[in-house]
Amino acid sequence: MTDTVTSTKRTFHALVAASVIVTFAAACKDFTGIPASLATLTDSGTVFALNGAPARAPTALHLYTGTRLAADASFTFDIAFDIDASGNPVILPLRTVASGLAGAHTVSLQNVDQDFSTLEQAPKSGYHADTALVTRVGQTVAIQSLDAGLCGFSVTGSSIYAKLVVLSMNPIARTMSIQYTVDPNCGFVSFLPGIPKD
Repeated sequence: MTDTVTSTKRTFHALVAASVIVTFAAACKDFTGIPASLATLTDSGTVFALNGAPARAPTALHLYTGTRLAADASFTFDIAFDIDASGNPVILPLRTVASGLAGAHTVSLQNVDQDFSTLEQAPKSGYHADTALVTRVGQTVAIQSLDAGLCGFSVTGSSIYAKLVVLSMNPIARTMSIQYTVDPNCGFVSFLPGIPKD
């Protein structure tokens, strides 16, 4: 009888300890998890090919702000746009334009086999760093920007993510119509509207 009571007490104490650990772990996760604070941004507009663009025409994109701007010597952008000799759109990460300039941050790209509208989360692997990407109209492109000026002191991650699609092109005017969504929260990968959860 004494052995049965002792065994029951041990089982009870083990169950209580296990439930306390599970509860503490769940509370700790909620307590230390830092939520996103900025809503995702979706926009569209026209950009020019870098080669042959009028002066000060928008030829680049700054992801964090979603601003289309000229790719000039300030290098305050993440990607620029061009058209190759075959008439294909080309996405140029900052370092391919800045020619190894110190301080230019790494931007990585990849074509994604998923429609722009259905891609809800950035891929976590498969990117090609600082390499020009030849794409096509309608092809979804995933972008990872490691800008230390934005995420250098972030505890949630070192990158911001975006998706982009070239909707149409005018090779004579050397323009492209683009659409893009950016998650400006460091380390977060969601492209859903609103403030992301992941």
